[in-house]
Amino acid sequence: VFLIAGEPSGDVIGGRLMSALKELCPSRIKFAGVGGEIMGSEGLHSEFPMEDLTVMGVMELIPHVYKLAVHLQQAV
Repeated sequence: VFLIAGEPSGDVIGGRLMSALKELCPSRIKFAGVGGEIMGSEGLHSEFPMEDLTVMGVMELIPHVYKLAVHLQQAV
């Protein structure tokens, strides 16, 4: 299952989802994607730091466009 969380509340929700999925399929599920500490504690090895996706507004986004594009290629 590929999951992406771009901010702390998404990390919480992703962690809960991962926990529930592991209860349903304990031996047959693997996780990949991007997340924070909570998702990491559920077994996700994040492709890159979740904080790299946490930008707000156009002015904050502009300096990060290249880094976000690189991470998008990593995730695909």
